[in-house]
Amino acid sequence: MSDWYYAVDNEQKGPINESELKTNFATNKLPGDTLVWKEGMENWAPANQVSAFSFRAPPAPAKVQSPDSGATLAATEAPPAGNPDSTKPVDLKSLFSAKGMPLEVDAEDAEKNKLFGIIAYVSILWLVPYLAAKDSPFAKYHANQGFVLFIVEVALWLVLTIIYQIIGMLGLSAFASIAFVLSFAWLAILGLVIYGVLNAAFGKCVPLPVIGGVRVL
Repeated sequence: MSDWYYAVDNEQKGPINESELKTNFATNKLPGDTLVWKEGMENWAPANQVSAFSFRAPPAPAKVQSPDSGATLAATEAPPAGNPDSTKPVDLKSLFSAKGMPLEVDAEDAEKNKLFGIIAYVSILWLVPYLAAKDSPFAKYHANQGFVLFIVEVALWLVLTIIYQIIGMLGLSAFASIAFVLSFAWLAILGLVIYGVLNAAFGKCVPLPVIGGVRVL
């Protein structure tokens, strides 16, 4: 599948694979009239006029007959041309899924941004690939997983801190046992970090266990 190029603020971006570019359109990261081009095309064209991205064209309103007055009503309103998905309800399944989806990796992209993928799992350093390699699907994939893992780490730290504060104030042995058990969760966090780092080091985009289905970035 040929790589695509696209224009943002009169600046050429890419190359980017077709599936990643479709995702950018589907999630409104790029407007439907963004100019795109790939080898074989004579000129740049708006994405919503290219067959590969034709799903971005707004659907025609369906006409239904009013049961009361017989007047013809539009069942749906056409979405604004600049943001066709603006009227669609939020689909939480696109954010949380039972299984994370692996990403088909471009070998050149993975090799060029391998270091960014590795450091994405080191605490708050997920910001580095997110900010420094925005156009890399490989770096963005690992930045997303590193960000989700960082949120889990912060949440676990907060829970343990609160429990330890309660233990200190009330001296509750039951809470001490809970805190002891939860502290082993750090071993699971370490395991996820190692797993993510190894995947990035070998140029792979494979979801982390349990939290790999969460997509935020």
